[in-house]
Amino acid sequence: MVTSHRSRVVIVGTGSVGAATAGAIVLQGLCDELVLINHNPDKASGLAMDLMDGSDYTGRFVSIRRGDWADCRDADIVIVTAGPKPKPGETRFQELGAAIDIVDPILCAIRDSGFDGILIMVSNPVDVLSWFAWKRTGLPRAQVIGSGTALDTSRMKAIIGDITRLDPRMVSGYVIGEHGDSQFVPWSTVSFVGKSFTQYLQDNRSRYADITLDGIEERTRRRGLLIKSLRGGTSQGIAATVAGLARTILWDERRVVPVSTLIDGEYEYDEHDVFLSLPVALNADGVGDFVDLHLDESELAKFHRSARIVREHCAMIADRL
Repeated sequence: MVTSHRSRVVIVGTGSVGAATAGAIVLQGLCDELVLINHNPDKASGLAMDLMDGSDYTGRFVSIRRGDWADCRDADIVIVTAGPKPKPGETRFQELGAAIDIVDPILCAIRDSGFDGILIMVSNPVDVLSWFAWKRTGLPRAQVIGSGTALDTSRMKAIIGDITRLDPRMVSGYVIGEHGDSQFVPWSTVSFVGKSFTQYLQDNRSRYADITLDGIEERTRRRGLLIKSLRGGTSQGIAATVAGLARTILWDERRVVPVSTLIDGEYEYDEHDVFLSLPVALNADGVGDFVDLHLDESELAKFHRSARIVREHCAMIADRL
């Protein structure tokens, strides 16, 4: 007898990021059913119809509809993209007060639905809100992740690919820590075409005379702001990233990805009760084993600084729990 499991993904928030994420999931045919929830139901209905109108030209049919909180109960993944519209010049942390007012009732509704799948937080500041989501929903730590520096890692690789004119997917390495200004690249762990990227630059210094590791790291850190200044906001990169996380979970790919997850005493990181991005084995059950990067002393100091900044902002909203 043929048996089947119909996969369901729910996206909460159908603004530019939510809509782009929905489009990426549909185009890749990642699930059987995509459910859209928005505080304005008409927007969710309109996006569902817009996406369905291209069904004849996608590789796999995905059922798409507007839904409500009851749909979260049997969902495999719920993705939260809702948040305040960014104001020019305002940082992710400056948006925290407005963000928590929007996200907290959403998390309560998801919890009350009986949801027991994987929760992916995309709303910024993502590390702080992922910690809050874990506390608010009561879900096991493995089932709550933030998109974190998965996007920043892809940005770093794209920049290296642009510099070298080679496929960025050949870069092995990660951006870790906060998805924000204190993020950093542990260059001691980054390799490219069979050698450390540091060594690659040294071996080709005449070709890359003006390229430095610090320069690449700063370009990575500022790339989102540059995109916002050019087109008013970011959506496509984060959409591809979140779709990739969803694919890894739904298809049990067991891929190592840097996502924002609970750090609670793992390895030499020596941090507790804080969400930050580290490479972890992601699978159908959520977060699996951590990858021990063996950071050097200067890198560990940067990681602790990131943890301190995120923890300070978590303290600002702890009274909401």
